[in-house]
Amino acid sequence: MKELVMVFDTNGTSKMTISIDNPKEEIALSDVQAAAEKLIPILITSSGAEITALNKASIVTTQTEVLE
Repeated sequence: MKELVMVFDTNGTSKMTISIDNPKEEIALSDVQAAAEKLIPILITSSGAEITALNKASIVTTQTEVLE
């Protein structure tokens, strides 16, 4: 399974992390940055901090192995 993990900076000391399952195969950093720019104005943390910028983006790949 693949997951896109985006970490955003806030106007406080906290960070916000958003995870998206099954991103498209050949996603580029520029694609993520463009999407993040659209998300930043509408995101806010549970404590009320506003999101200011995308800090980093990662693709996390996990593999499940069934024990027999």
